Amino acid sequence: AMISGLIDRIEDGVAVILLEGGRAYVPADRLPLGAGPGTLLRLTWEVAGQADPGEVGALIEHLRCGEHL
Repeated sequence: AMISGLIDRIEDGVAVILLEGGRAYVPADRLPLGAGPGTLLRLTWEVAGQADPGEVGALIEHLRCGEHL
């Protein structure tokens, strides 16, 4: 699936991307080369697997601590 987005701003190394119906927060160093505020993005999503229900809490905590996948 594909979704469009716009980089609104970058604060403290995190890009705020406005999406159709929401927002995403992405480490700025994960953006494509040359992307910055005002850049239009086309994001493609793919399934990487299914989380084990027992691991979901640990994964959420891992992401909250800034240790992004």
